[in-house]
Amino acid sequence: MTSPPGSMDETRDPGLQPERTSLAWRRTLLALLVSDFLIWRSWTASIAHHSGQIEGSALGLGIAAAVAAAATAVLGGCVLYRTWALRRTTAPPAWLLLSATTAIIALAGATIAAIILGK
Repeated sequence: MTSPPGSMDETRDPGLQPERTSLAWRRTLLALLVSDFLIWRSWTASIAHHSGQIEGSALGLGIAAAVAAAATAVLGGCVLYRTWALRRTTAPPAWLLLSATTAIIALAGATIAAIILGK
């Protein structure tokens, strides 16, 4: 006798889904690292343009660069934890998704600020 779908006897076969999810998180982190690099490059170019003095837009770009670096560090930790959790087939905790979402929003804000201040 077979058990109906969704019963407790049914064995879950995740297939390649955990691997695809892990790769997607890593691709996202790589894209965010590129965004960080561009913000840092804009900030250092702004400092060089102002003869080494940090003023006005260079200060704003510096703050944006610091926020972007912190957000990427948080996301890097989330990616490592999520990869670890996927290998053990456990569900991600709510705090992980909340911190990743907050970091992405902070990084998006820093990128927008860098674009506005970089002109």
